[in-house]
Amino acid sequence: MTVPDPSILRVVASMLWTDGNVNMNVFNCSISGAGAPWDEADVVADCEDWLDDMYLNVAGGMSDEIDGNEIVVYTYDVVGDDWDEVGSEAWLFNPSAAGDQLPRGVAGLVRLWTADPDVQGKKYLGGMTEGTTDDGLFAAATVSDFLDFGADWYTPFVGALTGGTFTPGVWSVVQKTLFLGINHVASSVIPAYQRRRKRNVGI
Repeated sequence: MTVPDPSILRVVASMLWTDGNVNMNVFNCSISGAGAPWDEADVVADCEDWLDDMYLNVAGGMSDEIDGNEIVVYTYDVVGDDWDEVGSEAWLFNPSAAGDQLPRGVAGLVRLWTADPDVQGKKYLGGMTEGTTDDGLFAAATVSDFLDFGADWYTPFVGALTGGTFTPGVWSVVQKTLFLGINHVASSVIPAYQRRRKRNVGI
């Protein structure tokens, strides 16, 4: 099967700690333009490239005890009002920071604004080490890395394999609409905390 033009994608990025606990983030984007319909494996591979660009910004501050695990891509089915799996592949992402980890629930928080001021995206960046903080606050260099992550999150990119344009955004469950991201991201020196919603899932 192939992915038609245009399509709305959900990209699930999971990472694993050495003890088996999961760290996960979910991203959305649209794909359109040249080369359609696209091969499913090519779409997944291009999504991995997108994630690699984002997470490379923070890899230097993330613990070497957490690694990329899997990327799963879905496409939105307007008729069925659900998400159909496009495909998956192993995520070869290997953070490099040695030293003690911050508590598992502690993370950097990056916010993304969209064309609708009421719709924002949030990404919790867990796995950071104590070396990224100073007196309990994230260091200025680390916050800069978070903002660079945010810039790669909202910036459209052209897939190397598909040739299609991936335009990031935030999916509204209520409105069933993808709101495109704009050039407005924010983070903070104050560490965020996210509770696990399921046992062994989350940060």
